[in-house]
Amino acid sequence: MNENLSQKNYPIEQVSVSNLKNYLTDRGWNQEHFGREEVLKFKSPQPIQGQEYFEILIPSKKELVDYERIVKIALESISFFEKRNFEDVLTQVLSFGDLLKFRISTPTTKMGNIPITDGIGLYQSINDFLIYSACAELSPQKSFPRKYKEAVSLIKSYQIGQSQYGSYIANVQCRLQRPKTRDLDLEMNSIPLEPPMGRKTIVRILNGLENVNESIQEESSEPIVNHYPEGLNANMCDALADIIEIGLGNAINISANLEPIWTVPDNIHTNITLQPSSKGYLIEASEILKGENPEERITLKGYVFQLKRIPTEEDNTIKMLIFDEEGETKPVDVKLNDESYRLAIDAHRDSHQIQITGILKKLEENGISIIQRIWNYQMKYNECNSLLLEAKKMSKNLQSSIVYSNTI
Repeated sequence: MNENLSQKNYPIEQVSVSNLKNYLTDRGWNQEHFGREEVLKFKSPQPIQGQEYFEILIPSKKELVDYERIVKIALESISFFEKRNFEDVLTQVLSFGDLLKFRISTPTTKMGNIPITDGIGLYQSINDFLIYSACAELSPQKSFPRKYKEAVSLIKSYQIGQSQYGSYIANVQCRLQRPKTRDLDLEMNSIPLEPPMGRKTIVRILNGLENVNESIQEESSEPIVNHYPEGLNANMCDALADIIEIGLGNAINISANLEPIWTVPDNIHTNITLQPSSKGYLIEASEILKGENPEERITLKGYVFQLKRIPTEEDNTIKMLIFDEEGETKPVDVKLNDESYRLAIDAHRDSHQIQITGILKKLEENGISIIQRIWNYQMKYNECNSLLLEAKKMSKNLQSSIVYSNTI
């Protein structure tokens, strides 16, 4: 056992008896009878040598005087048996979910630190990598002009763990919901559980990483491009290329420890190293997958805070303040026909919310997103006070980051 563990302030007191029991039973450990009611005995799922099995004792209740000592010994024993880091075991005992690790090994990260700008960029790229993987589970596409709200909401539930010495490790705790019951077939055997979107998101990433290494071996981006339905899309390629860039010419290791309650496909590898040369194939695959950017129907809700009419132009322009998928406010230019513009004047006068639905298309050459065809325009009478107040504060000179065009 590791004698140095006692010198660190681990949250052992947060570990419950059910945490330990669930962790062990999920991994195939069998509870056996033991003569003392203060402790529970578990036998390893497979022998460690011949017919000799590994045994672990855990406390039966939290009121025991030496509860924390027994828990720490149990965690050390699990760590030893699984050949895993103590902190990683503790993380998954405390929080049900998959553990994803991005290991950055450069001359500046040996102490477990990373330059602040690189660290911010790393976590932003990992966040995008995960979000666009979740987007693909909602709707498999070659590229996405925006982040789906459901995908952003899922990744917001994930947490960042602490790094470790030797290199900088971005530990991402992908929280999952533990299934309450398991269905049985006619022969009373457990039916394999359908994995949740969070697990599918991680499996997609692992599939895509394998495709990247295949691209290096074949010296072609085709393995990435051809397998986008179950692997990387253009947005994921961009995010992964940014992560590799932070490695400063060093290999990047990405690994996962998956909760075993859901079956892991046989072809999935959970420890993958990416070479710096993979960046070129990722960039090439991204450009191919983007191709003609997809059109997408979108609905925007917000408030009018500026009206503009130019006699020489057929369309009239309004400035509108909306919430984006991440809850941030964003100014938007919208060109309307005369009938819709009159409704916008009324909405601005009475501080009413408006809603516009149309087809969104992103133009790569200038980064502008355009609604090419408006399907629906409505004036809403329910108010969002925080958004309304901010709309009233917006300057007339505020530059819009998105331009919308009505071609009715």
